[in-house]
Amino acid sequence: MIIYWSILAWVIMFGIMSQVTAKTICIGKDVYEYRTNLFMALITFSIIIFFAGMRSYVADTTAYIKMFNDYPLLNEARDIIFDSSAREPGFRLFSILIKTYISNNYSVWLWIIATISGICVMVPLYKYSCNFGISTFLFIASCQFTWLFNGMRQFLVASIVFACTGLILKNKTILYILIVIILSTIHMSALILIPMYFIAKGEPWNKRTMLFILAVILAMVFTDKFTSLMTDVVETTDYAASVNEFKSTDDGTSVIRILVESVPVIIAFIYRDKIKDKLTPIIKLSINMSLIASGLYVISKVARSGILLGRLPIYFSMYNLILLPWLLQNIFEGREKDLFYYMMIICYFTFFYYQMCIAWGGMEYNSTLLNLSY
Repeated sequence: MIIYWSILAWVIMFGIMSQVTAKTICIGKDVYEYRTNLFMALITFSIIIFFAGMRSYVADTTAYIKMFNDYPLLNEARDIIFDSSAREPGFRLFSILIKTYISNNYSVWLWIIATISGICVMVPLYKYSCNFGISTFLFIASCQFTWLFNGMRQFLVASIVFACTGLILKNKTILYILIVIILSTIHMSALILIPMYFIAKGEPWNKRTMLFILAVILAMVFTDKFTSLMTDVVETTDYAASVNEFKSTDDGTSVIRILVESVPVIIAFIYRDKIKDKLTPIIKLSINMSLIASGLYVISKVARSGILLGRLPIYFSMYNLILLPWLLQNIFEGREKDLFYYMMIICYFTFFYYQMCIAWGGMEYNSTLLNLSY
């Protein structure tokens, strides 16, 4: 755990410095917000990328390393790349290209994936967050960063899509969908982004988001039928082995996780009248994305499907990193604002400790290159 506490400490220290050195910019008519500079953003995220890239045998990384080592070079890989019985050929091709033209050392491969994922998370926070330091703190304290250590293939896709936020804001629908389809060859679950794209567009609490809420309620009411449907669907995906292995113990996403991830959208709903005239395009999108994430978490709980459905919200929950700092900045004033900031920090510290030390029993870290094992 010392590695993860060190990451949190680094992010807090340089996150504060990034906000101190931030500049005020105009993001719209008479609308001004703070934005950090790129150098400080890179320094803040560097610790996350470093330890993610240097890891060896952490969680499912062991299986990924074996997979990479078993891959042949490109001139011998035709059958593996185009194997119709294997899914998501994009990730195999991507890995084989790295092994063939860059290095056959798995550490280089992990570094490349960690760097792409880390930068793709950092860039939207750098561009859109009104408080980059708080956003990065939330990324660590909410334990979303652990996707870089466990579940890196899906998070590679999720982070790239997150970096494509500008395409949604600019209504580049066709290009966005094409990118999602390409990324689905790395992880099939990315296809959920296509229908959710149309739900997330537009004003918060519009008819489409209300229909989504209705769908969540119906899924809760008809839990048994919904779970059976998900079981049939999952048998044709790469989740099948994991679901079959853990279905007897999988009781869905924890209630605490659901509460933590739902706080931003709950605040946005409660104070919707107060913020309606302050909403910017990125905040409108973030509210809708946060709503989708919360809905999927709730469904995963009632359907007792933390392995299947509980992994899907990562495509949407990262928008909470932008949304929550903005809400605190624009809803509260003076001492009330300070109080809520302190409450937020204490609550997320508590969640970080609970999730890492109690729920997960102290997440391990191993690095052959650094000669570390915790």
